[in-house]
Amino acid sequence: MARRQDGIETRDRILQAGCRVFAEKGYSGTTVADICSQAGTNVASVNYHFGSKDELYAEVWRHAWDQAVEAYPPDGGVSPGAPAEERLRAAIRSLVGKTVDAGRIGDSGRLLLREIVNPTDVIKNVKRDIITPQRRRMHELVGELLGPQATHEHILLCSMSIVHQAFALGIRLFTGRIPPDMRLDMPAEELVEALTDHITRFSLGGIEAVRKGIEQRCI
Repeated sequence: MARRQDGIETRDRILQAGCRVFAEKGYSGTTVADICSQAGTNVASVNYHFGSKDELYAEVWRHAWDQAVEAYPPDGGVSPGAPAEERLRAAIRSLVGKTVDAGRIGDSGRLLLREIVNPTDVIKNVKRDIITPQRRRMHELVGELLGPQATHEHILLCSMSIVHQAFALGIRLFTGRIPPDMRLDMPAEELVEALTDHITRFSLGGIEAVRKGIEQRCI
């Protein structure tokens, strides 16, 4: 039993170290030796628990996503029967929190953003399996708000606009490319709420305009 517990603890240390190092250096810039140094273990342990660097990265990314979702669940605790506007705000808050609140999710958020900025092929199937359901839910929600006459193109463009707004500041924070006159100096929790409220208002206004255009057959 003690040996099994030691194995669990070693695996957890490798995961935590992997998250830190991959977030800092990216997939290409990281070696298994780097992670072993941080985890206080050896390459044999990494191979035993994960098999390869690729499999370790995939598992680290899943772990990072799970941590981000725990802090900012996609539904935000909002009931499926709540008005669509409330459900949209919850979805937007989930996206914003995952990208700008380094305090709650730390290296996990940086790792997720790194994969957005510099995507790898190593975990394309992992990302597909994780992100596709999130994308589908956003499309369904936007379609509900746009109305039954909306086409796939209408839904796709509106969904893309919402998601990219949520990611924009997080990517700038990650890359450090924020001019002084564009900084929002406030604590992370306040920043999440402020951005969520703004993006929700802006997006609902845009969706309403598109919906009217669809109904009037202008677009």
